[in-house]
Order: sequence, then structure tokens, then C-alpha cells
Amino acid sequence: MLKKLGVLPFMMLIGAYVASALAKSVDYDDAITSAAQFDQQLVQDQGAQDIVMFLSTIEQGLTKQDVDALLGTPYSVEHLNDGYRWEYNVSIPTSSNAFMGCQYRIEFDKSNTVRSSDWRKSVCDLLYQQSTNGLDSAHQQKAEVFTLLSDVLFSFNQYHLSPNGIQALDRFIDNLLTRYDSPVITVTGHTDVIGDAEANVSLSKLRAREVAKRFLLKGIEKSNVLVKGVGQTRPIVVCEGEQKDKALINCLAPNRRVEIEVYETPNAS
Repeated sequence: MLKKLGVLPFMMLIGAYVASALAKSVDYDDAITSAAQFDQQLVQDQGAQDIVMFLSTIEQGLTKQDVDALLGTPYSVEHLNDGYRWEYNVSIPTSSNAFMGCQYRIEFDKSNTVRSSDWRKSVCDLLYQQSTNGLDSAHQQKAEVFTLLSDVLFSFNQYHLSPNGIQALDRFIDNLLTRYDSPVITVTGHTDVIGDAEANVSLSKLRAREVAKRFLLKGIEKSNVLVKGVGQTRPIVVCEGEQKDKALINCLAPNRRVEIEVYETPNAS
């Protein structure tokens, strides 16, 4: 059985696939969706907190009580081996009539004081800095987040793009690059929990690298393409059962993914 995790709001873009994962294969057009298409639903359904103005006050040493007084109750609380992680849904304006739903994370140590805080996605940090610096619409940077299901691009447990994966990925990249002049691309690979954790980190990096190579072949400068692999550490769903069978593999499919963050280089023409 599939269980949803607290990070699910970020993955509404593949929600339709999650529901049918045990019944049919992935359709490419359902596997890649722009963040812009689910932000409004995220805020309406999940109640993304309007707390942007208070985030600059979050610093090391604040207590849980301090943070709760500033930001209110988090939508997700995770127990760590050496503390806690609180997560907030945050609505960040991208223009006068649009916004992006982002996740802001705060970690507390064993003494219940803040030790770190960050955005789950670097593109959200960019948009936050842009919003707080008061840039006008003429100078605001375009930014989008996409998720590509690995089962569309790769064979199971492999990192070389399949022929169909290459065709689908190139089509996606060609479409994306028509909207950007000088984009910066961050490619992050993810795996499911099947197999050794260290091997999964390696596999996620190799998959992200293969995807990044297609951007380079399309003319993107190497310095503008960042590659990360995080293995199984950021799952979208949890599936019951330990036996490695087809049902479990299918259930875990949303976790096997490559996330792509795209934003326009400042002052791009």
C-alpha cells in the first residue's frame, strides 16, 4: 500500500501517475509538468502560509517557541536522530498575479534551538531573494521546476538513457529552451529505497549526469549546468512491504525521478 509523505504538495505534478502506478505504464506527457500548473492548487488545498515577510528573522539559536510565534504551526514535523525538522509551505510571488509554492525547512538540535534553515529547492531561494529585494517585473527572473520520472528515461536500476528516453528528453529540452535566453539548470537525481543506500546515491548522480549531458548537447554552457544526486533521502511516497516484487517497484516509481530547476541568468537579453 502506498503512503503519502509530508513532502507530497511539491509533487502534485505527478499525482495522476501515483494513483495509477500499479495499473499501467507512464505516459510521457503526464510525467513532466511545470510547477506553474499546480501552485494555485497547492495554496488552496494545503494552505501555504503567507510568512515570507518573517523568514528573514529566522536565525541560529532561536527556540521552537520563538519560531512558532513568528511562523505559526508547521505543516510537517519530522523527528531526526539528533533533533527535529519543521517544514512550512510558503507562497512566493513571481509576478503581480502569480506565485510559486515552496517548502522552507528549519532544523532544531537536541536542545530545541535552530541550527539551520533552508529552502528545499534552490530556485525558491532565488525567488525569495528576488521578492525581498523588491525587483520590478521588468527585472524579475523566470524560474520553473520540473519532475521527470526515471522510469520514462531509464531502464530499472540503469543510468544510461533509453532510446525512448533520449527522444522524450530532447523533446522536453527543445521546448524548454524556447522560453529562455541564458538559463541556469540544476539537475537532481533521486532513487527509491530498494538496494544499498550508498549505491543509490551513486546511481542518482549518474542519472542526473546523463540528463545534464543532453542540455550540454543542446548548447547550454557547462558552467550553467549543476548536477546533484541525493539517492533515496527525499522520498515522495512510502510503500508497505519489504519483498522486492513488481508491485513494490511500481508503487515506489514516484521516488525514482530527476528534478530540474531552471531559471534565467540575471540580465539575460
